[in-house]
Amino acid sequence: MGVEAHDPRWLTAVPGAELVVGLDDVGECAADGHRVTVMIDLVPDNVPLLRDMATEAVGEGARKVRVRPHGVDRVDLVYAAVELNRVAEDDAVEVQFDVTSAALLRADPAAFVRVDPLVVKADGTVVPICEGLERYALGSLGTLDELVSGWDPEPVRDLCRVALGRALADTGPLVSWYEHLTRTAAELRAGC
Repeated sequence: MGVEAHDPRWLTAVPGAELVVGLDDVGECAADGHRVTVMIDLVPDNVPLLRDMATEAVGEGARKVRVRPHGVDRVDLVYAAVELNRVAEDDAVEVQFDVTSAALLRADPAAFVRVDPLVVKADGTVVPICEGLERYALGSLGTLDELVSGWDPEPVRDLCRVALGRALADTGPLVSWYEHLTRTAAELRAGC
């Protein structure tokens, strides 16, 4: 099971975790010798700036660029995908765009009913899949093995099934899977 740490201090507690930080922290973390993934939150206002932000992150030492869309329309998702492909080619850097194709959702829905990766937030809270699922938190970081052994992942799988149904109703070619998950989790929480 993959683990993301959103603060370098948790890397010693979770050996092998991927360090994921915002653009402002890339240079410092890279200078400290960490392999850094930059997380860029893509919103309607910064879509035209995406390529520049990604290039800046690579220049600061990011070895991977990850883009997570929030409220971005279908046209901008396609534009962002093209720009990120250019970044990957021009800067020879790994790129992760947190969208999937609607065709893949239909072809392999079971692949989206999962509980990984685990995410260690900056405050030590461990949540499944992505930030925004705090309701499904395993707890705070002590030892990861203790947290996982006492955790019931079935509510997360249930969430994934509900979000999958909603995502399959989305008519665009690209689907922001994590956004569907977090929005569904927020709606389910509000319904409690």
